[in-house]
Amino acid sequence: MSEITVSSTNWLAISLRNDTGIVFNLNDIQQWQHLKPVTASSPSNEVTSTPTVNKQQEKTEDDDENTNELNRNLIKFTPDGQKLLINGQNKQIYIYISSYDENTNTYWQLQRIVTIKKRASAFDVTNEILLIADKSGDVYKTDLLTDTSVVLTADDCIMGHLSMLLDIAFITTDKNQQFILTADRDEKIRLTHYPNAYNIEGFCLGHSEFVSHVKLIDQNHILSASGDGTLRLWHLPDCRELNFFETKTFLSSFKSLSYGSSSSDFVNNNNEVPLDSSPINYSVWNMDLVSPDLIKSDMKNIFIALSIYAYRNHTIYLTKLSNLEKTINEQCKLTFNSKYGTIIDYCFSTKELISNSQCNLFILFDSNILLKLNLISIFSYDKNEIDENDSVISTIINTKEFNFMNNITSNEIIFKQLFKMRGDPGDSAYYKRKNERIEQQEEKRRKKQVSKQFQEKVAINENV
Repeated sequence: MSEITVSSTNWLAISLRNDTGIVFNLNDIQQWQHLKPVTASSPSNEVTSTPTVNKQQEKTEDDDENTNELNRNLIKFTPDGQKLLINGQNKQIYIYISSYDENTNTYWQLQRIVTIKKRASAFDVTNEILLIADKSGDVYKTDLLTDTSVVLTADDCIMGHLSMLLDIAFITTDKNQQFILTADRDEKIRLTHYPNAYNIEGFCLGHSEFVSHVKLIDQNHILSASGDGTLRLWHLPDCRELNFFETKTFLSSFKSLSYGSSSSDFVNNNNEVPLDSSPINYSVWNMDLVSPDLIKSDMKNIFIALSIYAYRNHTIYLTKLSNLEKTINEQCKLTFNSKYGTIIDYCFSTKELISNSQCNLFILFDSNILLKLNLISIFSYDKNEIDENDSVISTIINTKEFNFMNNITSNEIIFKQLFKMRGDPGDSAYYKRKNERIEQQEEKRRKKQVSKQFQEKVAINENV
């Protein structure tokens, strides 16, 4: 599905089909640009040039057509907002740099392309490096300070896992220790030292299903979300669980708000699932949070938006971390009129753009509508309905007919496949693939050891 993100410099980006994207300057909506990494005839507000890519980039080592993976982690800005990265469908990551070109009237220029062996299942960026996790569990690193396109090889792989990676994050603790956080399908969150990725600090263990999201709160705290229907608060680097929250609580106690007119086509609660239904209904489908202070948070103003699988199409639950910790029933269930269509993605504005009166949540629908809601106002709202706010961005999106990735049905199928197969693990195709990966890892280690012993023998013979 298409994804949205907002930069620290107040640019909003949306990923589109065919490795393209669109960016808007939220300070001046008329400054927008359609990012296209292929050479084509197009209006002046479209990127039309592509850096030279050699033949090796055209066909990668893992050139399979398997798209059996969630289309997530598609687009991100660097923390300084100067670069935008789009995770393409063809095992390439496109890196754009903020640079105004008067001749073409464009604000972002395609700087370079990073080609990988397998399509990235997750990636994270600092201002200096790009970390790429793939579906086989490998993590690659490349430098962001160069402007040359590159094909990543095994030499660029800094660590591996025995399971598919679903999220990755780079964190620097209050003691200036640098770590890489990886969340996998096998319920684990791993904390690995950087740059010495062979040194594992520890694991955050507690989830009973795949870990789909890992979000940074501050330098020593993260919040994770899982298919087991829980959010868990962790302290780093000791990987200590501080608290956990079940999404079932959102179904039993909340303030219900409706967005849009209260007409007969409004999505109501008639399709709510009973509490004793399948656990998948309580699993976390999507989540985002924003922390005003990433250095040292007081845990009071951490805003959280999440979707539960059962109500993923039209409902977002809103709360604060302090509400969850104290089990205060101040969370809101925000349900949208069916005229907006299905929710594709949502994200908060960055911490640099938050004030005591403003904390915006941007919501993208498959009807080409983008809404902006101020959570400060929502939590203080005393009505059951919220007035609509027209968006200039929605008008531009509909006028230009941009192609969103709206593969919601296939994503739902793949999401279900992430859950463990109960019963004998040996009968599960997932466990068979996992055992094959373990055997491959052992074979690699064996060959490396044999090669090392051979080189040592050669060195001894040369010295004799």
